[in-house]
Amino acid sequence: MKQLKTILGKRFFLMGLALLSTTLFVNAQTTVSGNITDNSGPLPGVTILEKGTTNGTVSDFDGNYTLSIENQNPVLVFSYLGFLTQEVSASEDEINIIMEVGSDDLEEVVVTGYGSQRKATVTGAITAVKGENISKSPAVNLTNSLAGRLPGLIVVQGSGEPGYDNASIRIRGVNTFGNSSALIVIDGIPDRDGGISRLNAQDIESISVLKDASAAIYGARAANGVILITTKGGLIGEPRLVYSFNAGYSAPTFFPDLANSFEYASILNEVPIYNSIPSNEWGNAWQSIQTTGTYNSPTEGIPSINANFSPEDVQGYLAGNDPWKYPDTDWYKETFKDWAPQQRHYFQISGGTEKVKYFTSLGYTYQDAIYKNSATYYNQYNLRTNLEAKVNDYVKVNLGLLTRREDRNAPTVSAGAIFRMLQRGRPTENAVWPSGEPGLDIENGENPIVVTTGETGYFKFPLDYIQTNGAVTITNPWIENLEVIINGSVDVNRGTSKVWETPWTLFSWNGVDRSSEGLTGAIRSPFTDPRLRQSSFSGLNTTFSGQVKYKFKFGENHNFDLFVGSTREQFSGSNFFAFRRNYISSAIDQLFAGGTADQNTGGSAYNRTRLGYYGSFKYNYDDIYLVELLFRRDGSYIFPKEGRYGNFPGILVGWNVAKESWFDVDQISYLKFRASYGELGNDQVFFNGGLQEYAFLSTFGFDEYPIDSQVVTTLFETVLPNPNFTWEVARNSNIGLDATLFDRFNLTLEWFNNQRDNILIQQQGSTPASSGISRLLPPTNFGKMNNRGYEFSIGYNGGDTNFADPNALRYNINFNGGYSKNEIVFIDEVSGAPDYQLREGKPLGAYLLYEADGVFFDQNEIDSNTIDYSDVTAQLKPGDLKLKDIDGNGKIDGDDQVRQEESFNPRFQYGLNLFANYKNIDLSVLFQGSAGALALFSAEFGDIGNYYKWQYDNRWSIDNPSREHPRLASRGDTYYTGGGYGNNTYRYFSTDYFRLKNIEIGYTLPESIMKKGFITNLRLYASGLNLFTISSFDIWDPEVAGRGYPLSKVLNIGLTATF
Repeated sequence: MKQLKTILGKRFFLMGLALLSTTLFVNAQTTVSGNITDNSGPLPGVTILEKGTTNGTVSDFDGNYTLSIENQNPVLVFSYLGFLTQEVSASEDEINIIMEVGSDDLEEVVVTGYGSQRKATVTGAITAVKGENISKSPAVNLTNSLAGRLPGLIVVQGSGEPGYDNASIRIRGVNTFGNSSALIVIDGIPDRDGGISRLNAQDIESISVLKDASAAIYGARAANGVILITTKGGLIGEPRLVYSFNAGYSAPTFFPDLANSFEYASILNEVPIYNSIPSNEWGNAWQSIQTTGTYNSPTEGIPSINANFSPEDVQGYLAGNDPWKYPDTDWYKETFKDWAPQQRHYFQISGGTEKVKYFTSLGYTYQDAIYKNSATYYNQYNLRTNLEAKVNDYVKVNLGLLTRREDRNAPTVSAGAIFRMLQRGRPTENAVWPSGEPGLDIENGENPIVVTTGETGYFKFPLDYIQTNGAVTITNPWIENLEVIINGSVDVNRGTSKVWETPWTLFSWNGVDRSSEGLTGAIRSPFTDPRLRQSSFSGLNTTFSGQVKYKFKFGENHNFDLFVGSTREQFSGSNFFAFRRNYISSAIDQLFAGGTADQNTGGSAYNRTRLGYYGSFKYNYDDIYLVELLFRRDGSYIFPKEGRYGNFPGILVGWNVAKESWFDVDQISYLKFRASYGELGNDQVFFNGGLQEYAFLSTFGFDEYPIDSQVVTTLFETVLPNPNFTWEVARNSNIGLDATLFDRFNLTLEWFNNQRDNILIQQQGSTPASSGISRLLPPTNFGKMNNRGYEFSIGYNGGDTNFADPNALRYNINFNGGYSKNEIVFIDEVSGAPDYQLREGKPLGAYLLYEADGVFFDQNEIDSNTIDYSDVTAQLKPGDLKLKDIDGNGKIDGDDQVRQEESFNPRFQYGLNLFANYKNIDLSVLFQGSAGALALFSAEFGDIGNYYKWQYDNRWSIDNPSREHPRLASRGDTYYTGGGYGNNTYRYFSTDYFRLKNIEIGYTLPESIMKKGFITNLRLYASGLNLFTISSFDIWDPEVAGRGYPLSKVLNIGLTATF
């Protein structure tokens, strides 16, 4: 017992000495200050970091810095882009540094999951882009600036409509049957309302993309990868004000070239011949239709036919000298203006001291639509503030605030309906009469000239965001490099939607008076009374996290990093709507003024919660051997209690071969191999067009049903509950290589294999359709999918890479790309289908098509045909499309459809980036391309819509028969344009393209001029977006691949002034 007391006494004595010495050191804590310069003078913005800690500062505009030292025998690390990193022992109170020019890319810091790492020690498939590069794009929507910049990031923009021009973003393509979207994390907060699209590019410091097991630390929803956005913070120094302004004009990248009135009339005059006359008489019939406008068949029982357009009409359209009677209307040109304006203003003020650093920005964006007298436009106002305060030596506070209003305005008719009408507009009818009044409607009162304006009412959709986040980082004087971090966020969004519809008037012509006197106006809208639908919604998202970080080392080379944390997320919201019609006047657009008949109200709400526990362990041996272990345990409200939690581990390893003592290859200065494996969870159960929530419970909806001659409210079951489903699991593997060759070439290669198990699907294939419950089936963990591919990034740094001469030419060229091909391993399919029609073994969304095999050139080919088309058509005719007999049974039927290898999703996207600086001139160029996708070429043709010029030039006709292109149809009246057999390969086209995505050239005024005024820096620039596109199919923009609102090409000029 005495011996035990002696031992304990000694230990307490030693601990007391340690505590006393630590306390004495804390009380005697020193401050180091100094000045940092390069060959040309003071160097602001240099990072000074106490090695092995997060304690640091930044040099001010005069190159001065001051830093309080936390540890004994400290080493200071001085780093700055374009200069070599220096490490200096802080043995004196004043340390002045002269930075040496040079490139040290490996010391660049990359944002990773819940932290950051030096590029040299990254073990995951992580790629990043700086905010300054993204801000060189004149795109209003941030998502439209990302395509081609990062390998593995698949960006597809489906519309250019102001306010609705978001691009879909996927990491490494399609990985699951439902939602394959990446998780967006902004300033450490996951899944913030509004996402990434409306962030101001000039607020962004960097964007990092986690593509492999490195995303496992984010657990739920990270199975499809993670995009980390870090916004800017303040720097130590005097207040710095930046004002940026740019203005430009946008126009569609593609205008479809439609048939003119003469061509349209000619096609429609052919159609009755094909449908009614025996093929051996087609030549005579066509000659008669062209000369007399009629044809009387000598064949008994065949009725006479009349031309849809008389010879006089056809000649009138060809002459084009009577716009009243014989117009040649291009509905697109009548509806669109040449250029639509856009502009952006941006203010930024930043600065700070060692105690407090601040960053505040204010922005305004305006974007007009391409319609004449447009009711469509978009306004955005945003304010962001980031503060960092050092309360004392052990407590640091970060605060962030974002407020943003997105103000969307549109006509009462959607863009999809408008562009459908534009294609359906017949060139033989006036969109606008020569006297200026709008012509008749295409259908249901819809004339694009009118419905794109405010004459039909309006649709207003303002949306407000208030997003706050804060973090407190606590260290202590007793345990070195131990941090406790408490952070959280509160996001509020509120929006209203107001659709005010008023009747509109269109004009018809009497066929005689060629002036306004010959026009008669009448209400042509589908309704005659004004009506209002108004809705409101709000959401509240809260996130709270607690985290602990601890760094320690053994000896000189064994470095360890521990991290644990927990996060709770809650998302709640509600909405309601009200509808009234029968307004006495269109002068009052408020709910109280409407009639009570047919009024309606409704609403809904939601509440969603997730809870996660996570941690990581990193080991670094002298930057040579790198190991990272990750773990995440997540719980989600989506799943029943028994399967609510899932465990998701990950491991990443790296080997910096070039740092081995035995490695001596002068041409290779950096060589690192990486490998990773991780399991990630996905709770996004998407099918039947939506997220399936509470599918483990019996849920009901309201309906109406007549009982005893009375319509009563009833209940219906929305889903058959399943109490036994759980997490979808992604098992992602990655092998990578990073290298620097000849000190100029940078190379990154990646190979990945993403396996997805337990995908939540409905078992519709094995459920008889006669059961009537197919859509009520619950999610079950039966689906499987694989997704494999590769990525590459090859960069070259040219010119004065040592930064010896600030006016010398420096440039960087980078070519990057990513290829992915997914394959369905198991999905519940209908039994009995041939193997070549199954979805299993093919990509998700792969088309099931009949394969075209040319065209029946004439009747002789039809007579010699040995394949039975009786299930397809009652009679084959010249110009009909041939289909392949896949199963070889001598008959075209449903078993001849083949599951293709292609879908609408591209397999390969790539980008070629060029950055160059010479003296005061800078240049940025981005070429971007996509390959491996198909899209359907379809619209409404004939007497319900115009044809494309390409169809007129490439068709089988009586005068010019073709073996490649079939006859044209009206209203899909041929088997190869309508019905099941219309689903054939002839109607699908490649969406491959290559385009000049972005270019910007800038000029910064010399310092000698700026020193004479209050502006310290002034840069002028001109930029462009989507300036040209190369594609094998140029009817539509291949990225949109349809008749929707087109993408925009933008010409832009601007300036940035620093005060």
